[in-house]
Amino acid sequence: MISREDEANFPDFNSIEEARDYFVERYGDKYNFGEREYIGDREGMKEMYGDHMYFDDVYGQPVQIGENGRVHVVY
Repeated sequence: MISREDEANFPDFNSIEEARDYFVERYGDKYNFGEREYIGDREGMKEMYGDHMYFDDVYGQPVQIGENGRVHVVY
């Protein structure tokens, strides 16, 4: 499980690829790639995350990553 402290210590990512590479290296086979969803039409979301959001998980815990590399862990 990813703690809030873990999330606070994640590096700043510049892209989805950078973020996913980090998660694969840190969590190995516990990291699962999920679906990509278009969010560019949702008010405020495009500015925060870009046009698409990726819905991955670690140990079943949702990890949402914007195409710009911004990460949100769901608790």
